[in-house]
Amino acid sequence: MAGLKEIKIRIKSVKNTKKITYAMKLVSATKMRGAQEAVERSKDYSIALRDLLTSVIANCEEEKLSHPFLEARKEKNIRLIVIGSNRGLCGGFNSNINKAVNRFYAEKTAAGATVESIIIGQKHEEHFKRMGYKYLECMGDLVEDPTRWPLEEICQDAERAYLKEEVDAVYVLYTNFKSALSMEAKAAKLFPITFDELKAQTTEQGSSSTLFEPSAEAVFKTLLPRLVRIGLRQGALDSKASEHASRMTAMDSATKNAGELIDKLTLTFNKLRQASITAELLDIVGGANALE
Repeated sequence: MAGLKEIKIRIKSVKNTKKITYAMKLVSATKMRGAQEAVERSKDYSIALRDLLTSVIANCEEEKLSHPFLEARKEKNIRLIVIGSNRGLCGGFNSNINKAVNRFYAEKTAAGATVESIIIGQKHEEHFKRMGYKYLECMGDLVEDPTRWPLEEICQDAERAYLKEEVDAVYVLYTNFKSALSMEAKAAKLFPITFDELKAQTTEQGSSSTLFEPSAEAVFKTLLPRLVRIGLRQGALDSKASEHASRMTAMDSATKNAGELIDKLTLTFNKLRQASITAELLDIVGGANALE
């Protein structure tokens, strides 16, 4: 009977766990829908901004457009902004980011560059310490909403370091959200950027008939930093949507596994109880036969 009692306690425990994982799945699904809408809105803004830049470029000669972010440099010192998570229970989300960090450091150090990082998400600080990667700061006490993160300050600090020639390039490492079941951790360059890269990111050709005030050159100098900062913001929104999707998928799998485990434990419990009843019946029959 001790075996039956232990199995009964375990069944109850697994049922409670199943309720928790199912609730977490529903919460993550709701958050993912909101985060996905934010990603789509931000992408629309980014596309419109790039198309506007294309129109600016079409209105004047590229030689007349100058900006520090257009200066190609040899990448000796690189700043990497890693956007991850503060929490676990999200499947392979955090481990995929750590793997992407490893690939980035391996690639850039092999090319002779030095990499320094800003970490957003406390789940990755331990990985940096374990691997011996250099990082300037780890932001692990941020709110859930990426729009309230100090992304503007992070980008401005990176821009100042770039203008002082303390860094030669700035990258963001994030998880690109494609769908609830498809996402990819990757690194993208924020700046410097070339004209060819700008044109490759646009959806349409610019019109040379557009009039800009005070001038196309002035508008270009104002818009280019905005494009850089929206790139960082987009990475943060993509990462948060990917985190919610990964947690929803992980909790769904955990809920299904808990249900399967409950079925197995219930079958084992019934078999043991049946065996116990059969043994008691045999004892009773044996005792009755002995009395006769």
